[in-house]
Amino acid sequence: MAKTKSPTHPVKKVAPPITCIVDGDVGGVGKSLLAIILAMTFSLVDLTLKVFELDEQGKLQRFLGPEVQSLHAARLDADADGERDLLPVFAPFHEALTTMPQTNASVLLEVGGALTELANSFMAEVDVDDDISALGLNVVVFLVMVATAESVRQVLGQAARLERILPSAQIVIVLNERDGCPQKASRDMPEDLAKGVDRLLDTYTHIRMPRLRPQSRRLLEMLGESPPLIMSWRHDHFREAMTRTRLPLSYAKRFVNDVADWSGKIHKELTRILPFLGGEHA
Repeated sequence: MAKTKSPTHPVKKVAPPITCIVDGDVGGVGKSLLAIILAMTFSLVDLTLKVFELDEQGKLQRFLGPEVQSLHAARLDADADGERDLLPVFAPFHEALTTMPQTNASVLLEVGGALTELANSFMAEVDVDDDISALGLNVVVFLVMVATAESVRQVLGQAARLERILPSAQIVIVLNERDGCPQKASRDMPEDLAKGVDRLLDTYTHIRMPRLRPQSRRLLEMLGESPPLIMSWRHDHFREAMTRTRLPLSYAKRFVNDVADWSGKIHKELTRILPFLGGEHA
């Protein structure tokens, strides 16, 4: 990866409670997997986390359980004038966000693919940035980017929009290396995208989301089990892993070890910018 300058908007050292928003505008870029690792890291240090997903697929519920609250964007109610009302959809999330000082519970919101504009509209309509400033809230937005022109273009656009509608939030660029390094891949994209990626990484703090072997990624998504549970399958010499994956020992071991190594690296990246997730309280 090419070297970049120190970000002009680095993430400040913050302590919980904190709101984490995972976005990327397009689907299939790894937002859900990052959200799952985030939830896991909060659990490891015994920090309360309220999880919301703006999505109809319910992927986070499959991995994390029924306590995840889905914000059903497809069920927007129309008011008396026939306008769709965003407030009922986002009200649970907004309440959790604005009551963090009283509850001391952190909040996680994953924005599903193609629903970014809906979330942006709510943030602007309610002026969530005013809440952040007035209440002294810590909000970090993770923008996930993969090595495709569509993903790069969407993240560039969303970063610019967030600077306007949510300037008090901190932005972290997540370089998902699933299909290669996004910064390196941008060199073969139109010049405006390549320059845009360099500018983005010079402006904001960024972290790596390392590649997970495709076979292991597919198994992880198919099983719908959290990485800590999968790693626990080592305890009986992978018998549960073989049962659940229906694979012989060598393949089952590789899957469990792949997930352990991959999730551990992401955990390390997250604690680099949010030290309290490693047990270091600010």
